Amino acid sequence: MDTMQTGKIKPAIPYLLLAILVIIFFNKMVFTDLILARGDTFLYFYPYWQIAADALRAGQIPFWNPHIFMGAPFIANSQVGFFYPPNWLAWLAADPPQAVKLTIVTHLAIASWGMFRLAHNRLQLSLPAGMLAAILFTLGGYVTAQVEHVNQLQGMAWLPWLLVAITSVGVEGGGTNVSKLNLKFARPLRPLQQICIVAILFALQILAGHTQTVFLSGVTCGLWLLAQATISYQQGDNSSFPPRGRLGGGFFPLATLALGAIFALFLSAVQLLPTFELTQLSSRQGGLTTAEVLSFSWHPLLASQSLLPTVGQSVFTEYVSFFPITALVLMVLVATTVWQDGWRKHPAFPALILVAFGLFLALGRFNFVSWYYSRLPGLDLFRVPARWLLLVAVGGSLLAGYGLDGLDRFKRKQLLWPVLIIGFLLVWNPISLWLSRFIPIGPESPIEPFSIQSLALIGVELVCVAVLLTWISQSSGQSSVQAQVGPADDRDTQQTGWLFVTLSVFVLFIASRGLPYNRLTTPEAYTDLRPAGLRLQADAQNQIVPDRFLSLSNIFFDPGDQAEIDTIYDGILNEQALYDYTISIKLKEIVSPNFPMVYGLASLDGFDGGILPLKGYSDLMAGTILPENQVTTDGRLREHLDAIPAAEWLDRFNVRYVVTDKVGDVWVNDVFFDRQHVAQLQPNASLAVGYLPDFTADSVQVLSEQPLSHINADGALANLVESAETPGLWIAILPEPAVLQTLEIIAADQPAEVTAISLVNAEEGWFQSVVPGQYQLIHSGDVKIYENLDVWPRAFLLPADADSLSNVPEPIGEVKILAHSAEGLTLRTNAGSAATLVLTDATYPGWEATLDDNPVDVTGFDGLLRSVDVPAGEHEVSFAFQPESFQTGLRITLLACLILLAGLVTIFWRTHNDP
Repeated sequence: MDTMQTGKIKPAIPYLLLAILVIIFFNKMVFTDLILARGDTFLYFYPYWQIAADALRAGQIPFWNPHIFMGAPFIANSQVGFFYPPNWLAWLAADPPQAVKLTIVTHLAIASWGMFRLAHNRLQLSLPAGMLAAILFTLGGYVTAQVEHVNQLQGMAWLPWLLVAITSVGVEGGGTNVSKLNLKFARPLRPLQQICIVAILFALQILAGHTQTVFLSGVTCGLWLLAQATISYQQGDNSSFPPRGRLGGGFFPLATLALGAIFALFLSAVQLLPTFELTQLSSRQGGLTTAEVLSFSWHPLLASQSLLPTVGQSVFTEYVSFFPITALVLMVLVATTVWQDGWRKHPAFPALILVAFGLFLALGRFNFVSWYYSRLPGLDLFRVPARWLLLVAVGGSLLAGYGLDGLDRFKRKQLLWPVLIIGFLLVWNPISLWLSRFIPIGPESPIEPFSIQSLALIGVELVCVAVLLTWISQSSGQSSVQAQVGPADDRDTQQTGWLFVTLSVFVLFIASRGLPYNRLTTPEAYTDLRPAGLRLQADAQNQIVPDRFLSLSNIFFDPGDQAEIDTIYDGILNEQALYDYTISIKLKEIVSPNFPMVYGLASLDGFDGGILPLKGYSDLMAGTILPENQVTTDGRLREHLDAIPAAEWLDRFNVRYVVTDKVGDVWVNDVFFDRQHVAQLQPNASLAVGYLPDFTADSVQVLSEQPLSHINADGALANLVESAETPGLWIAILPEPAVLQTLEIIAADQPAEVTAISLVNAEEGWFQSVVPGQYQLIHSGDVKIYENLDVWPRAFLLPADADSLSNVPEPIGEVKILAHSAEGLTLRTNAGSAATLVLTDATYPGWEATLDDNPVDVTGFDGLLRSVDVPAGEHEVSFAFQPESFQTGLRITLLACLILLAGLVTIFWRTHNDP
């Protein structure tokens, strides 16, 4: 029966205990208001979840995201998980940081329950073994290291339940015959039941939004069933498992899995069709390069740090997959038993296959197979081969469970293998440290020697394991035992099993304290507003459509209010939490992607590691904003820019504001120089300063390493002379102190780079920095904000024959924006002749337009921008985003839900009416 047959413990108790363990491990998340303020959680999920939650509470569907990448689809980006039902509850219950915490804890509990049900109810491992498998999977290194990737965790949580659903596929009967099997299954599900359950679980994974996890789950399930199909079990008359019957014999489980997966595609069509449409237009549409696909491969030199428990020495989270020494010993013991007995005869073989495949494929660029599959269509969309360690987490947890149930059956000589392997891992650490001098290791995870605390933890656990194994050996009184693993009924063995479980829990708790999920900080890291963001918000409130900005600032500065922050949180936040808070406020100060989504601003930039940005966006940025031969496939323009881009493109792309830091600015001879606007001059060329403040200057000082000729100040020429005391400082003395109206810097007869300009009043001891181009400094705090005085409006008219912004001097006619929303825009145009209306927002399938209420075609301009042709005179143009992919997907999903409902009703009726 598919129930617990413990006879002593109520069925709900293990599930309750697992939930309590999750709460204990994640006690900071559960019992405090502290939040995660790091990495993708902070910069990606919080902003996306903010928009999703606001829309959900307003009863709307956010089809379009106007805040980043010059506009992009919102719900089509599957990583948002807008149609994932558990997200709705989280978004309605709390703000994004607290919703993420709620999601993490609940999905860890779901994962633990699924793994326990698989191990104890389906595989019929003992209660301690089932608990051990659930604990190792859920609270072990791999899963807990990934909790910051929220949608990845959501997908992983359903993987054990998928294995629960498919494990009994094709098994018929039960009763007394099942008890004779080494691998004893619970009462089998009917094929229709399994198809429905598999479909629901796969659909949940798809809707959670991490496609790579769906793929890994499918591979896991396929390997599991193939491995099971190869095992022979003696049932008294040479019959094999799975039994061959009229429905396809041993291949029927795979057929059922495939049917369920296909049905899941229909159930999740409301998400899949928009996502598929976006994929065709994504910067990843042609797949990633081999180098990108194999990035973040599991480095062999990191094996010791990845697999062994340590104290505060966690490697980069993608490489974490540690188990307690206890579990590693049990896993190796079972592996040797499978080898000795023959893999076709041992029920642990499927779990062992998962571990072997996971370790091999996680190596990525370090194994020959990956260089081939990385070129296959579909597979070339995924990065981080280290995520194959998910199979190790699943298989290793189950192997340890099998090992716990076979403790009194292992042969003494088998203990040599875990001693050798664990000893090798310990020795491999210093060897790897030496080899890393010659073999490159990624900067994200340098090798470091085990600390004294880590060695102490490993040593203490090894002693405890040795004592427990000695005790078992003595109590059994057997020198040679059966090599097969099965559930132990002996009370002493079960008590020993609980000791192994307790030891594993203790080690996991200690080792996991160094993982990022324990690095929580004050919720003000998300809710506090910073001056730069407030300044941009204030201007945006006076604009129908917020003008764009581009942030070029890094976070290498110290916040001006750091001393006040230290005082406020002294004794409240520890050093790590204070550090994370400081980093978070600096990221908000520079309005880093994707925080424009939180502040209601519009950025030229964005950040996404999935299927955004659009290819049109990447191509346009590569030809205009980015330096030559540079391209971005995930946004983050500032990481590619050393200086402010060409003004003409910032003008045309409606970038009114530029955010920079002060780290590069300098003081020279007590004069401040703003070095954020570096300009290149050709021989004898001039450089104009567009905005000049109301400042009386008697000289102009310029920083340049190359010779300069003179200045033109209000029509008067003055020679630039290099300072004898300060090379690279060029000074021009004005005929008389004046408030300048115009200023030009003229190069000598060779190219020059002007790095900074300042006006100086030597008599008064005052100075004022100025910058070339049409920029005015409007905010100076921890960062600076410049207003672009030559910016073009968001929408403008061009001559009808114009085909690119690169050859158009100025807009023509008049355009006035009347109304604006994320999914719509209404404008009034007035032109003396036929023209092209260009809106510097991304075009995309689903954008429709009307001209005076008559439908007109929306075309792409410069490969990305939205445009329509308008005749002469005054007209009203409206844009609306109505994606057909969503409408079609919704209809398919609703129909699939009706079919699913009919199937569930049929199952219910048969269950209650069959004799």
